[in-house]
Amino acid sequence: MKWNFKDIVFLYPPDVFMGSFDNAKMQARHDELKLHKLIMLQQAVESEEDPLDAMMKLHRLDHIRFLKNNSQAFRDAERFEAAVIKLYTMTNSPFLSGGDPAVWNELFESCNREILYSLGAPFPFESATVYRISITGIEKGLSWTLSRKKIRSFEERWQEQGIGRGTIYALETTRKNVLVYLKDRQEEEVILDPQFIKMTAILEL
Repeated sequence: MKWNFKDIVFLYPPDVFMGSFDNAKMQARHDELKLHKLIMLQQAVESEEDPLDAMMKLHRLDHIRFLKNNSQAFRDAERFEAAVIKLYTMTNSPFLSGGDPAVWNELFESCNREILYSLGAPFPFESATVYRISITGIEKGLSWTLSRKKIRSFEERWQEQGIGRGTIYALETTRKNVLVYLKDRQEEEVILDPQFIKMTAILEL
């Protein structure tokens, strides 16, 4: 499969030395080895028919770029939404955030909502209070949880580690604002519509 590798930077595995050598022979050997690994990895990616499997062979720093480069192929295979969830849950939870929030907002807003919702569990309530805790005071994250008990356990853990108790937030949501409910995650994670998050009232507890 011919994938779009535009602006892919980390095709090589992270164990490849990216510096240079003063010795010309050592530098030539290093360049040859690096090129060989690059070619082998690119061939491995191109051997995959499933875009999600292809993406996961790349360095993690290239995942989102690869997804964007090949978004139509992901959509044609009905794998775009699964890829967004995969990438998001690798670096985010209701209690720990990673990456650029604007990028996650864009990706989730680009998803087919029916497909996205179907990849999680049915949200069990027509309306509910959901919670998040942040050590950095970020209240408008996409990830929330139904479990107040889990929130308290993180608060206690952070206090024991001496990094603070964090700030607890709560909001009221209805089922229509839930993009996906990931019940298989220990936090009973609720990912909410970015547009809803921008507009809704969030309480600090």
